[in-house]
Amino acid sequence: MIDTKPLLDAIDRYIAKADDELETTLAAEGYIAAEKAVKMAGQLEDAISNTLDADSLEFLKQIEASTGVDDFISDVWPTIKGTDDLKKALYEIFRTQFDEMMHTFVYEWMLAENPVLAGVDEIITNPAQAFIEGWSGELSRLMQLNTRDAMERLLTKAQENSWSVDELSQAIGDSGIRNYGYRSRRVALTEMLRVESYAQQETMVQNPLCYKKRWRHVDNAHPRESHIAIDGQEVFKRECFTLGEYRPLCPRDTSLPASESVNCHCIMESIEDANALGMSKDELKSAREKYMDEVNAEYDAWETKFKEDYGIEKPSDDPSVTWEIYNSYYEAYRKGEIA
Repeated sequence: MIDTKPLLDAIDRYIAKADDELETTLAAEGYIAAEKAVKMAGQLEDAISNTLDADSLEFLKQIEASTGVDDFISDVWPTIKGTDDLKKALYEIFRTQFDEMMHTFVYEWMLAENPVLAGVDEIITNPAQAFIEGWSGELSRLMQLNTRDAMERLLTKAQENSWSVDELSQAIGDSGIRNYGYRSRRVALTEMLRVESYAQQETMVQNPLCYKKRWRHVDNAHPRESHIAIDGQEVFKRECFTLGEYRPLCPRDTSLPASESVNCHCIMESIEDANALGMSKDELKSAREKYMDEVNAEYDAWETKFKEDYGIEKPSDDPSVTWEIYNSYYEAYRKGEIA
């Protein structure tokens, strides 16, 4: 028996140190509730890791139970590839944890920018709720697709090289399919920051004191020239920024490719409406409710229009209607480009 406690303790200290450094970094960059953010990212990372690990272990188990690689590819793989078990498991993780993050961050942002409106249980608008559900579905679909593609590439290589089941099992152990730790952490951190951006956007929509927003570039080891170029860009709070060829509503907008989102730490700043600074608490609450009612009514009308035009209620009802199409169509409708 080998005493693994010293090793496990060392790993725990390393993770704790990394989390502490991330918390310090986020707080310095202007993110609110940095400690809670890092904790929630850790919870998301663990849930993703456990789910991906269980999926890869089941894949390995079924291979080892097969009589040969060719038999597995012809008889077993089509069934594995055709199931949505991984996507469903990831969707539940994302939907549940994104919802918790969104409500937590909206409360914290409102507490920081207009504390008289901060409540214990923050209510969010219909577009914010649609982001949680829609992006959870799209992200889980993409992660399952990437995982299955990686598995299929490995199976193709095994078939081309006439590997035995044992050789394929060894290759799986040595491949990136089982290296879910780094992948899970990267996804968790990116998505935590993405949800925080959408929560900040939601807070701006609800906050009567805010009428415009400003993009602020945050320096890091590998700054993006495109993000540096729009540092200080101001738009009205419900409008989109101009980032090269893209029109993001906020940093890490789901319309942005990974090259513009992963490891991005950019943040937004609220620009206050001087005419609203003298409003009473009751007037602020009334204005907030009015803004939310208007946003919800607009979104409800849009959903009716979308259903009429596409014959479905949400992107998950038809794989050909991606989350990007759904989002772009909503933005065009909101701008009056679709009657």
